[in-house]
Amino acid sequence: MDYQKLLDEETKLYLHGIVASILADCVKNKKSLQELKFKTPQNTLLLENCGAFVSYYKYERGQKALRGCVGYMAEVYPLWEIVARMAYAAAFEDSRFYPITEDELEYITWEITILTPFTPCLLENIIIGKHGILFELDEYRAVFLPQVATEQKWTKEETLSQLAIKAGLTQNAWQDPKAKFYIFEGIILTK
Repeated sequence: MDYQKLLDEETKLYLHGIVASILADCVKNKKSLQELKFKTPQNTLLLENCGAFVSYYKYERGQKALRGCVGYMAEVYPLWEIVARMAYAAAFEDSRFYPITEDELEYITWEITILTPFTPCLLENIIIGKHGILFELDEYRAVFLPQVATEQKWTKEETLSQLAIKAGLTQNAWQDPKAKFYIFEGIILTK
């Protein structure tokens, strides 16, 4: 996939239109995702399978707070469809938050993060701010998008510790010799 071509205005507008439709039709008008119809994408890149995340943020009194974030890392669905599925899931199914309500819509913004393929990586090759990281140890796993560590102002060690905690392990679990790391990059489309 030519990820740079995903940044053209028509493609951005199409993907942002999907998220806006989810918020308007599903949150405001109480429709299900299955009831929505999306126009066939003109850009063939939108028909290629890839992973993506949709993150919602709520702005109140100048403060930005995460309001929902769900992603799918496997390359199973076409890009346009994975964005629709994740936009819906982030609005209604993120277990950390209650579903987004109509009263909140005026305060909600979002990011779409399109994922490049995952590549096995040694710790020393991880670049904070450039790479997203998938951490695995036995049956435990956790992922951070590339922008998370930068937004939190974490060092590499702090990022890895937070990943271990997110996976349900101790903060030093990332140092286990059996730990595996995969990196990816994210093309971020901000509303």
